[in-house]
Amino acid sequence: MQGRMVAVCLALLFVVTGCGKVVSGVAAPDPAVVKMARLSADRIPDVLLSTDDAGKIVASTALVQKFENTVPTTPNLTYQPAECGPMEYTADLDVYADKWTGFRLRSLREADDSPQHTIYETVSTYKNFLVAEALVNQYKAVLSGCNGKQLTATPKTGNGAPSVMRITAIPHNTDPSAVSADWTLTFTGSTRVCSDTIRTQGNAVIEVSSCAYADARTSAPIADRIAAKIRQLN
Repeated sequence: MQGRMVAVCLALLFVVTGCGKVVSGVAAPDPAVVKMARLSADRIPDVLLSTDDAGKIVASTALVQKFENTVPTTPNLTYQPAECGPMEYTADLDVYADKWTGFRLRSLREADDSPQHTIYETVSTYKNFLVAEALVNQYKAVLSGCNGKQLTATPKTGNGAPSVMRITAIPHNTDPSAVSADWTLTFTGSTRVCSDTIRTQGNAVIEVSSCAYADARTSAPIADRIAAKIRQLN
């Protein structure tokens, strides 16, 4: 946290105690910020989890990759209340906007028609860690307003029935240093539960949704494993 405050001070060009030091009239970078892991857009595929790696976390040996997106998208759903939609839809274009410099979403699940696990792992990169944290803070604000509410998702096309789920904020216990938001979605009339995590690692944002027919809460371990892979690149 001290490193983040130092970086903010430097960005504002204030030179005060705790904001680094001045060398030849130039504010020196804070060492805590310099040491932050940095991910380039071209290395995003290297840090996403494979079917085997993700399978070890969710206890599945049959995961396959269904698709990969290279840009955020908008859902073919309407939500009520509308402002809580990002809690259900991973990498919502309306929230991600166009500040990212690189993006990839990978979808994993079993191949059969009734998969026991469905995972969406997303990594996006930004100019610096301040922009990355700003995105996570947007999600934290949405979660604060939607915590405890029921969310109804209705398909815009076709005859699909609406899904009704309850949003519940949970702590990020696996990595207390992470700037993150974590929540679960429990579905009415089903034992299916999705755990969701969005967190930063340096200039990258990691968003994971991991769903199963049990409250396994595997999104945070998946996100933290991706964060560890980013650190290993530096």
